[in-house]
Amino acid sequence: MLPDTNSPPKLTKGERTAQRLLDAAEDLFATRGYDGTSLREIATEAGIKEPGLYNHFASKQALYEAVLYRALNPMAQALAQHMDTAVSLREYTDLPAIMTDLLLEHPQMAALFQRALQGDSRSVGNQLMNSWLEILFSQGMEHLEKFDGASLSTEANTDSELRSTLALNLIAIFNLTTGYFLSQRVFASLAGGDLLAPENIARQKRLLHRVIRAMLIS
Repeated sequence: MLPDTNSPPKLTKGERTAQRLLDAAEDLFATRGYDGTSLREIATEAGIKEPGLYNHFASKQALYEAVLYRALNPMAQALAQHMDTAVSLREYTDLPAIMTDLLLEHPQMAALFQRALQGDSRSVGNQLMNSWLEILFSQGMEHLEKFDGASLSTEANTDSELRSTLALNLIAIFNLTTGYFLSQRVFASLAGGDLLAPENIARQKRLLHRVIRAMLIS
């Protein structure tokens, strides 16, 4: 039998350990924040001794940066690729669905986003997260501005007003997309079931498409 060339390469023992550490760190950082999480807690959650963690990550900051990179770099690349090929504002209605699929792979990132937006700006964790968010928002602003707001439902008459409107639209897209992943408890209370079930994700994408289309398209 020929080997399956399409299957992903097997991870080494060290790579599997690093992945467990990233998974544990992502969950704990989302729940407790950067300052409220210790490396010992992360190592324990990953099932290793704390000294072994340093074989993979030099410090808590390095581990946090790796958590952000693993989740946010694919998002930045996917959004940039989509926006580079967009020829009209109408195509931006697909962005929330793209973000939803990427966040589904790392649903705890939504909580990390919110901590960065609302937490102490002096925190190392918040500063690192905000740097990533600035990259994502800058990408969106740069591409939306190329349409000069011609298709926006807006009363903006000046460049300043237009930029403010574009920024508000991007923030709305971001909040609508990430807020979904923060609502599991509310959803379970109101409707029961799993918010991340495929049928609910599909409903969310359809709803987002209608909402964003109404918001962006005149």
